[in-house]
Amino acid sequence: MKNRALAPEVRKVWMTTPAPRIDKYESRRIRVAIRRVLLEVWDPIGIRDEPNAQDEYDSYLGDVFELLTTGAPDDELKAYLNWVSAERMGLRDAPDEIMASTISALRNIRLDPDL
Repeated sequence: MKNRALAPEVRKVWMTTPAPRIDKYESRRIRVAIRRVLLEVWDPIGIRDEPNAQDEYDSYLGDVFELLTTGAPDDELKAYLNWVSAERMGLRDAPDEIMASTISALRNIRLDPDL
């Protein structure tokens, strides 16, 4: 994460907010849930039903995980996903309704195993 060229407003938070300790099993569960949201809700290139492309967004899981677990606000999640769409994929920003659904689905991922 630290070596990636991200928008300055997104990079600032990651550099200052420590990540909580999450055991590896919980981390895996959360990342699987993030993967599902990126494929089923966000899916900017339309590969959700393509069996051979189910790992297409995996390189973004760690960054989204870090944003979620460090308490980044919704606008930072949106900025990151829009940055990925524009800078990594050469696409336009996702429509507001898709971004709202994506952020909502990401926020519904249970981060605390005791809840």
